[in-house]
Amino acid sequence: MGTVHLAEDPSGQHVAVKVINPELSQHEQFRMRFRREADAAQRVRRFCTAAVIEAALDGDQLYVVTEYVPGPNLEDAVQQSGPLGGSSLDALAVSVATALTAIHAAGVVHRDLKPSNVLLSPVGPRVIDFGIARALDTIGGLTSTGELVGTPRYMAPEVLRGDPVSPACDVFSWGCLVAFAASGRAPFGGEALPAVVYQVLNTEPDLSAVEPGLRELVGAALQKDPALRPTSQQLLDHLVGRSAAPELAAHTAQVSWQEGGTAPYSARPASRRRRLYAALASGAALVVAASAGAWALLSPDGPPRLSVLYAEDFTQTSGGWAGIYDPEEPAGYGYRTDGTYGLDVGEDDEERWAQAPAPFLVATPPVSPRPPGASGGSMPTLPETVVISVTTEVRKASGIGEYGLYCHSTKEGSYYEFGLDTTGKARIRRVFAGSGATLAEPVHVAALPGRVRLTVACERVGTSMRLTMWVNGERVQQVEDPNGIGNGYLGIFARTTKDGASLLKTTFDDFELRGTLEP
Repeated sequence: MGTVHLAEDPSGQHVAVKVINPELSQHEQFRMRFRREADAAQRVRRFCTAAVIEAALDGDQLYVVTEYVPGPNLEDAVQQSGPLGGSSLDALAVSVATALTAIHAAGVVHRDLKPSNVLLSPVGPRVIDFGIARALDTIGGLTSTGELVGTPRYMAPEVLRGDPVSPACDVFSWGCLVAFAASGRAPFGGEALPAVVYQVLNTEPDLSAVEPGLRELVGAALQKDPALRPTSQQLLDHLVGRSAAPELAAHTAQVSWQEGGTAPYSARPASRRRRLYAALASGAALVVAASAGAWALLSPDGPPRLSVLYAEDFTQTSGGWAGIYDPEEPAGYGYRTDGTYGLDVGEDDEERWAQAPAPFLVATPPVSPRPPGASGGSMPTLPETVVISVTTEVRKASGIGEYGLYCHSTKEGSYYEFGLDTTGKARIRRVFAGSGATLAEPVHVAALPGRVRLTVACERVGTSMRLTMWVNGERVQQVEDPNGIGNGYLGIFARTTKDGASLLKTTFDDFELRGTLEP
């Protein structure tokens, strides 16, 4: 399909550039599909994948720029060092399932998942080349040399039959890939193409080298009928024993992989495998470290470990939050093209609140100059104890601005605010019937460059509300309100001073709400 070059971006970081072969670029249908698939691939969240950074979608030469991942691919590693086992095999299975979950959530089908498209980096397996190969469907499913689009040993039966491609095809390929990693050979035999196709369509896979426990899941993924296979999210949930957030699975698999030292491809003791599953099943809340962008576990005094009720990564504009961000507006709001949510404030729009459109919330104006819920109406069925997280970033600021999360916004105009300001201070604020007060002296937080993970907890303790705030995993504030506000709406906010000159442009990403709803 193309030639891959090692290159550098303007900051000197290595990137990989895949230049599409000219004979493909001359097909207009291919170009149209390539443009659509490349655009979708850029919205894939960066969990266990080599993220697509940029793509040339027009002109004579089409290309895609992705993160550069150092390390061998899975096929070469197994051939050189032997099959994977123990926690290394488990980390591979979890990482690739996590990558598929992120890829499918963006509306992309990989279509060509195989050992050579999984790179074994020092921090764990990374899936590459997702989505783009599907553009080849537009020129009849065959390349100019007459080969099938994809690798037959790792292709689902329905693809070989010419049926429509779906995410279930990638799940089948996941099963083939894990079986290969465990044994050093594909689960379906045959040398010539007709023999391979016959085996995939008609025979059962050889899973004798896959360890019990994992073997059953691989077998389910290799069902001939795509309707009988688990989804990528179900693969991930089964591997960790609970409903899994991709970021938790990615972090824990990375830790397990790195424990393997300089030879991550060799078999690992069963005890380490048990520790991997125990950590994955723990459900510990996660935060993003702003300096490196890596996920890290919260300290023992972290927020309550509650079920995920709602999550939004803002890669799809149909997520229910209000607006499409217009960069030409002096103070805009809405979904941005980089997969974040923008909320700007300035002259004439000094304050904005955006309500989270969780499916169990009553519909209200989603973006307003005051917290949604203050206008009246029946209250949502949210629990009184909630944990909310979001990743924030200040893109531009002049003057002093504040941004963060709010919760328990009631029809009487009462709510709690958890804010960071552009001078590096954090505070918790209580507003009751429109009158506000800071509940504790603002705390100066360490320098906050780039993206910051903000996590807050509103916990019902008798008649009081315990309010806690974490910044990049560090608890910075905790206070109790003896006359706690009841449940209510929640979301994000931004404000700046009312001097007619100040401006604050913020983005929000990876919003998550945890709690327990009554049945």
